[in-house]
Amino acid sequence: MIEFFNTIFSPANALSTGILCFIMVYWITVMLGAIDMDFLDFDIDIDGEVDIDPDVDTSGLMWLNNVLVFFNLGKIPFMVWLSFLSLPLWFIHNNANHLLGIDSFLFGLITFFPALIIGLFIAKFATWPFVGLFAKFEEGTKEKVILGKVGTVIISATHDSRGQAEVESAGSYLMLYIVTRKGVEAKKGDQVLFIQEVDGTDDYLVEPYFD
Repeated sequence: MIEFFNTIFSPANALSTGILCFIMVYWITVMLGAIDMDFLDFDIDIDGEVDIDPDVDTSGLMWLNNVLVFFNLGKIPFMVWLSFLSLPLWFIHNNANHLLGIDSFLFGLITFFPALIIGLFIAKFATWPFVGLFAKFEEGTKEKVILGKVGTVIISATHDSRGQAEVESAGSYLMLYIVTRKGVEAKKGDQVLFIQEVDGTDDYLVEPYFD
């Protein structure tokens, strides 16, 4: 047993073991009620537009966006996703270092990244059954929480051109697609009121809001 602990806490395995220990401590504190489940969680906009200079090359951002979507990051809560990643990452990394006889932190980094790639694919398939579940839960939650709230327009919107607005909900900020009624324009920086969710889309109908 002592040899086992010496192995998993060796410099070569420190990174993957540290991630796993972090996840274990997180869930223990959640179960004890010391923190909420979303304490370290955050929203990742995996399919939204980005308000940037049109002269900037966005190919790198689009590539990263596609990678996030592929591995289900952003489709389920981040800490849940990281939990599914941490165990296979730890198992593969520790066993690879043991088989190769690696003890140093530097060489442990070399085996960490291949283990991470394999772990990402395992996490993708392990989290797949939960994607639909969290999507339905999030849809119901957003409809109850968002409607009636006031947000700030980030990307201008009209009836025919969707934009984006930022709205505060449960202590965090969400980036949501918006459209307006015919003849109404919501410009960047305007305050808008969320009226209803547009059927069959991810859009919310908004109208200008004045104090």
